[in-house]
Amino acid sequence: MMRARRDGRRRQLVTLRVPPILLILVCLSWSTVRAEDYKYPYRDPYVATTTAAILNSDDLTPKLKRQIVHVPGLPGRDQLPALEGRGELKVTLYRQNRPAPLLFILSGIGTNPYFGLATYFAGLFHAEGSHIVILPSPMSWNFALAASRSGAPGYVPEDVRDLYEAMQKTLDILKARYNVKITRINFLGASLGALEGAHLSVIDAQERKIGIDTYLLINPPLDLSYALEKVDEWSALQEKLGPSKSKGLLVKALGIVESFSKDRRDDPAVFARFTKAFGVFTREELQFLIAEDLEILLPELVYVSQGINDQGVLKTPRDQARKRLEEAKGFLFKDYSEKIGVPLWRAQAGAPDADLDSFNKRGSLAPILDQIRGNARVHIMHNADDFLVDRKSLEELKETLGDQVKLYPYGGHLGNLWYPENREYVLRTFRTPP
Repeated sequence: MMRARRDGRRRQLVTLRVPPILLILVCLSWSTVRAEDYKYPYRDPYVATTTAAILNSDDLTPKLKRQIVHVPGLPGRDQLPALEGRGELKVTLYRQNRPAPLLFILSGIGTNPYFGLATYFAGLFHAEGSHIVILPSPMSWNFALAASRSGAPGYVPEDVRDLYEAMQKTLDILKARYNVKITRINFLGASLGALEGAHLSVIDAQERKIGIDTYLLINPPLDLSYALEKVDEWSALQEKLGPSKSKGLLVKALGIVESFSKDRRDDPAVFARFTKAFGVFTREELQFLIAEDLEILLPELVYVSQGINDQGVLKTPRDQARKRLEEAKGFLFKDYSEKIGVPLWRAQAGAPDADLDSFNKRGSLAPILDQIRGNARVHIMHNADDFLVDRKSLEELKETLGDQVKLYPYGGHLGNLWYPENREYVLRTFRTPP
């Protein structure tokens, strides 16, 4: 999910008190990996998170054959002014030539089905013998246009209801048009996609219209308000850095990422060189880069949502598409949620007095923990130093779900998925059906 992150110096704990991270690991037992047994090389969560920037399909391996599957969208969405002909949902298919399990992959905000973390996992699981379908994030313009009934995704319970319908349509098309033979269905979600996967598991357990066998949910944000406030806070650093320096940071970070495009994703030395290259950035600069990466697709989402329901939040006339998209770049997640999302979510949820905080609470993990607990199909993998999760919520998660949660001491946000121990755990989770 992230593309450019790094931190300058490793923090040293020099007091005689037990380090906070160890206190967490003492309290959270069972499937917690002990710090002294975990050889992951990066102790700083920002340094760890940078390594996710180069998780992509490996250009040194033979290219997998990829097909773009067009799934019919909602009625009327294909004929909207300035959006004509774009109303189909596009999913990515990597298929086997025989009957096989099918794995749905859903990444988080700022991702797409053609690049990044999802394609990295597609390569791993295709080699394991699975069909792969990469879904677009509900927080993407394509999902907003083709599948979101409100036209303003962001309220997780309703987004997941829309996602569930889109997945059923996708399966129908794969079987009827592509003759894909499926032996069982699995789901892998990362970041926001993991949170959405948790809500998806509740729906499918009740309705069984898909019948998903195994879920692995990686680094889900536990409290949406906490995570989104962090991102908006870091995005606001652009004012402190100034436009010239901010642009320079983005160009430099992108250049570093692209310089590693031909390197292997299974060589720890590659990640060591990558984190060293990111040593030029301070922690504050890394926070800004993380926020920019997460919000990279937000202007397109704002633009499309106003093409569906013009609420007057964009002052540029609708026939000036380029300027209108430029105006949308001034929106943070909070702006999008409060000005665009909440008015539409109130009508959708039948809650005329609900505010943003109440919608975020309904869409977080806490309201459905009791429904996930004891569901042997659902597994969560998390890191104790993920900066998008507050410690209290992480403790409550582990206390409630016990050994359904695999907790690693280090890795930041999605920063240890390439590490052999983590990669093997991910693959092993899906090898044996529950």
